[in-house]
Amino acid sequence: MPEDIDKLSSKELNDLKRRVERRLQVLEGKGSRSVAERLAGRENVDLVAIAVKQTGIRCRTVDTGEAVTLRPGAGIRTEAEAHILTVRPRKAWTYGRTTYLNGQVLAMRLDIPALGLVPLKLEDEALWDPKEEYWGEDGELIPEYFKPIISAGPRPSFEMEQILPGFDCDDPDSDPIGKAVDLHDAGEAEKSYRVLHQCLEKDLRVLDAHAHLGHWAFGDGSRRLLVEKAQRNYEAGVAIAELSLGSNFKGVLAWNRINNRPFLRCLHGLGLCRWTLGDLNGAKGVFERILWLNPSDNQGARFCLAEAAAGTRYEDSTL
Repeated sequence: MPEDIDKLSSKELNDLKRRVERRLQVLEGKGSRSVAERLAGRENVDLVAIAVKQTGIRCRTVDTGEAVTLRPGAGIRTEAEAHILTVRPRKAWTYGRTTYLNGQVLAMRLDIPALGLVPLKLEDEALWDPKEEYWGEDGELIPEYFKPIISAGPRPSFEMEQILPGFDCDDPDSDPIGKAVDLHDAGEAEKSYRVLHQCLEKDLRVLDAHAHLGHWAFGDGSRRLLVEKAQRNYEAGVAIAELSLGSNFKGVLAWNRINNRPFLRCLHGLGLCRWTLGDLNGAKGVFERILWLNPSDNQGARFCLAEAAAGTRYEDSTL
């Protein structure tokens, strides 16, 4: 409705225009050739991965947003959700209402801006003041990594919007992330992944889905390929959140604001992956950023930072 459109920001108007253009392209294409025919006739196609499974990857085409199930062949799946896959088609067909594409994955990249996602909203909270925080008992030395945070003085704090498809605040059992965790803890791994993937099919901005996909891939950190996969999951969550922060964000995203936790989980997981993979400087940077965003450090990032800064390997850490 016109009055609703008038309330949209320029960013939201551009996103709406892009979606309308994509839909028109889909409708025009359906009038001539099927999705499968158009995919098969292209040299390469860019697909955004939505749900990565062992036998197939549910995707959407980047240019038109059409649903496609990619069959990339046998082998260990290294692709990750929210990443763009450049695929060379071999064969495309339709069965029932599903379009399938068999092809070779030539490249994978993380390009969140190309997906046209609307940034998550930031709600203003009370000013954060280091003078009101607990930094230890009188006479106790303050760790070096906290000193610049304290010296920076008061900063604005925010709570980030959290996307939870199907969640009803009056029904705690409707939380899809909680349901997925319960299923995973009960040994129902396939069902737990299905819940997370259903969330991402509805909205790629479900940060906690990316966080938990990362957690479960990481495991105990002993399998490098899985840690690399987890790192991609965490990177996707972080990059989606950063759409809201811009390049020079200096605010606080406190853990006690529950909706900030998915982003902080993604960051913490990313730091652990970099540490596990031997990127000590990269890990230090992530853990330092967590302390700046959430100085109360409910996740224990300061302990990870201290060990990574000392050059301790993840497998040799005391954590």
